[in-house]
Amino acid sequence: MQRTLFILAAGTLVAACGGSSSDNPAPQTGDVQLSMTDAPADDLTQVQLTLNAVALKPAQGSMIRRDLDEPLVIEDLLALQGAKSTVILPTTEVPAGRYNWIRLYVQSGDGNTYVIDDNGGEFPLYVPGQQNNQNRERHVQLVSGFVVPVDGEVNFTLDVDLRRAITKPTNKDYYLLRPAIRIVDNSKVGIIQGTISDSLIDDETCTSVMEGDTVQGNAVYLYTGRDAQTGDVFVDDQGAAIDSDNPVTTATVNYNSGNDAYEYQIGFVPEGDYTLAFTCQALDDMPDTDDNLAFSAQRNVSVTAEQTEIADLPKEGVIITP
Repeated sequence: MQRTLFILAAGTLVAACGGSSSDNPAPQTGDVQLSMTDAPADDLTQVQLTLNAVALKPAQGSMIRRDLDEPLVIEDLLALQGAKSTVILPTTEVPAGRYNWIRLYVQSGDGNTYVIDDNGGEFPLYVPGQQNNQNRERHVQLVSGFVVPVDGEVNFTLDVDLRRAITKPTNKDYYLLRPAIRIVDNSKVGIIQGTISDSLIDDETCTSVMEGDTVQGNAVYLYTGRDAQTGDVFVDDQGAAIDSDNPVTTATVNYNSGNDAYEYQIGFVPEGDYTLAFTCQALDDMPDTDDNLAFSAQRNVSVTAEQTEIADLPKEGVIITP
């Protein structure tokens, strides 16, 4: 297993003159690994992200930053949907204890970080402020605490919700990446997957469109709690939910020709109770506005760690008339 070590700027492992090793015990440490997955974005066929560095902020002490030997190029975030992920920080020894946030340093310019839309157009993707100075280092920051246990190891996945995170300013020739990221402990998550009935896909209220061999605009939204109130994605400039009925995450519905079925999968879901809701109007969901989406079916589901829950839609008795 690859293993790296953050070098601390402060402190020493060698006793000072007149002291002893017992006066300066070795710091308590643990191991952390970070991976990345994503929830989908509409109207885009590719999202490339290039990272220069990753930083962690202990609750006590200075920020710990790791500059990557070579920039990490994730050629297509859209390929990391469902239960797929890629490692962005290999197993790394850090001081044990509570941490306040994670930063991802994004490299722009020269085709490093960009999107390709449904029409084949390529546009740079910037962290807000980076569009004014492409060589300026910028980061997205996940403000969500976590703990690294003494002599233990934790594996976290960062879920970049592209439907929340990516926006195109009006009349601009670039996109912006907001810090719409959630962190989950891989030992405490499960998977939800299932099928969507053809009648829901073909409903006359749908605004989905055919792009090549795929239909875009069909999606399953996930909400915390049973019988939750459903709503669209509506976030501020930092990617934070404005309304209480924002989904936790979303999943694209794709046609599987082998099974002759429309299927979805949501990975990295923490243990607990949830509400699933299907909409065929996801193309109308603009993250900067409060949109009135129609959800044509929903059901409850309970998630157990390291288990896959099958949750087909619709389910008898839970069809919702738009």
